Amino acid sequence: MNQKAAVLIPLVKVNNQLHLLFQVRSKTLKWQPGDICFPGGRVEVDDSNPEYTAKRETCEELGILPTQITILGQLPKFITNFAMTIYPFVGEIKSIDNFILNPDEVEEVFTVPLNWFINNSPSQATVEVGHKLGKDFPFHLLPNRPQKWQKRSEHLVYFYQYNNYIIWGLTAQILNNFIHQIQVVV
Repeated sequence: MNQKAAVLIPLVKVNNQLHLLFQVRSKTLKWQPGDICFPGGRVEVDDSNPEYTAKRETCEELGILPTQITILGQLPKFITNFAMTIYPFVGEIKSIDNFILNPDEVEEVFTVPLNWFINNSPSQATVEVGHKLGKDFPFHLLPNRPQKWQKRSEHLVYFYQYNNYIIWGLTAQILNNFIHQIQVVV
């Protein structure tokens, strides 16, 4: 089953300069605690569309009203290696002064000047995906089955290091796609 999620790539003005806003996931979360991400989450059955999801999740995580978000556009959907479709939206958040962060989901937020990403390419590394059969696997029934780890595929992973923050994984891939899109326009 293909799961769906939506994220907001939030643009904010800081000292009259465009910045991107990121959030650090709460350390109490079971999945990716402490990782850096864009606001967003799974598309719920009651959500009218992925854009609604992106705004709803942003409001829940940052404690702002939907009227504080202006959607500027949508990037092409992103399909992950684990069969999730992510719909990225670019939006402007009018002010970062009145956030009421949801502590169950967000540890902190920070901003990075948009120009920093335009002028700094990400580092890259490879992730190998594979499988290893468990000790309880009945190898005696399938004697030709290898018992060691088997590589199935490999994928490129991006890393941006800004001060003490490491932006990587899906967030860095979506961010990298966004930067390439705006460089084409400019």
